[in-house]
Amino acid sequence: MAAKVANTSTGGSAGQGVVNSAINGGSQAAGQKEFQDQLEALAATSLAMAQRSVVTRTVVTELQSVKKVADERVQ
Repeated sequence: MAAKVANTSTGGSAGQGVVNSAINGGSQAAGQKEFQDQLEALAATSLAMAQRSVVTRTVVTELQSVKKVADERVQ
């Protein structure tokens, strides 16, 4: 009788190991998906910031030109 309990216990542990492996595998897959989503969001944000930086540099250059002309008129 004790041998049956030991076998059942071992079988249960093996079964739990398989279930835990499946859960861990699923968690890793979900984690990889979240990571890929974050990388895509980062790439999109980076692109948007690069575009905004170009616009900002253009505006700054135009303002500097206007200031230079205004300073020359004052002198």
